[in-house]
Amino acid sequence: MAWFPVLVLGVTVVLLIAAVVVPDVSQFVGKGWGVRLVAYPLLMLLVPALWWWARGRRGAVPVPYVAFGLVMLPFLSDTTANWLDLFRKVGWWDDVSHFGHWFLLCAGLGLVLAPHPRPRSVLVPLVAGIGALLALGWELGEWALFIRRGTEAEGAYEDTLGDLTLGTAGALVAGVVVWWRARSSRRSEAHSVEQSVEQSTGWAPDVP
Repeated sequence: MAWFPVLVLGVTVVLLIAAVVVPDVSQFVGKGWGVRLVAYPLLMLLVPALWWWARGRRGAVPVPYVAFGLVMLPFLSDTTANWLDLFRKVGWWDDVSHFGHWFLLCAGLGLVLAPHPRPRSVLVPLVAGIGALLALGWELGEWALFIRRGTEAEGAYEDTLGDLTLGTAGALVAGVVVWWRARSSRRSEAHSVEQSVEQSTGWAPDVP
């Protein structure tokens, strides 16, 4: 699955470069494409880089390519939506994208973190908390780039509150999904161990 994050990153970079070099298009004006061209690839590569630094150097560890791809998908989605001008043409797109982007981002982060927390239930508040902090950081970045000296100040307070709520909600749902997946995987592994021991010894262990 190594192709998955590579493809997402590659398509995003191509769209970002095209948005910078293309002649003035109404949906591109005031969107900070030069900043995005630098920031998006760096942010997309941050989690793989941190994972390699923390885990990859220790030897043969399975690479979580799917998790990396999920972390990167929101940046591709945001770039594509701006290309298609969905934020202006579709009234509900901004709300859906904040929930969906944070769900994908935090699902990817949760899959990277899932093997480590004990008890497993810690995953839910951990992922939700990380998502809430990232949502706050994103809104601060939007304020600095587009609102502080731009034309989007009107209604910015209400929009920011909604975006923070939707982003945190998406992160919370992602935390629950990752926790449920980790819990189901643990039960499946325990059942496999039980069957294996029973077949080899005729005795079924009491695996919790």
